[in-house]
Amino acid sequence: MQNIIYITTIILLMKISIIDIKQKIIPDRLNIVVSLLGIFNLILNYENCKMYIASSAITFAVFLFLAMLTDGGIGGGDIKLFTALGLIFGVEILKIIAVTFVSAAIISIARVLLELINIKESTALAPYICAATIIHFVF
Repeated sequence: MQNIIYITTIILLMKISIIDIKQKIIPDRLNIVVSLLGIFNLILNYENCKMYIASSAITFAVFLFLAMLTDGGIGGGDIKLFTALGLIFGVEILKIIAVTFVSAAIISIARVLLELINIKESTALAPYICAATIIHFVF
């Protein structure tokens, strides 16, 4: 059953990534579906329920603080998505967050140096979240 949650999450992240690239927004309805998968995961893993909830709450608090600190540098959809993923991955969300931001930074710096984008241009984060989640399963 856990594998079904993971596969469904990856499929949803792919869909979210495409929308985020095209529209620079993560639809609430898709974040709700990921959150529902997280709640289902809590039911399946009730013995570790506190750890999953704590991971999600800490993720939310940190990203909300960063969004306020950077004046919206991190979008609300990204915050909600990371929070929902915390319910699915628990403390493993830290690995996903690290890979997300390292890969986004490297690729964004390369794109700026190659003059493909302006340094002030916003970057869709969902594709990096999706890639980091896939990498999490591979390694």
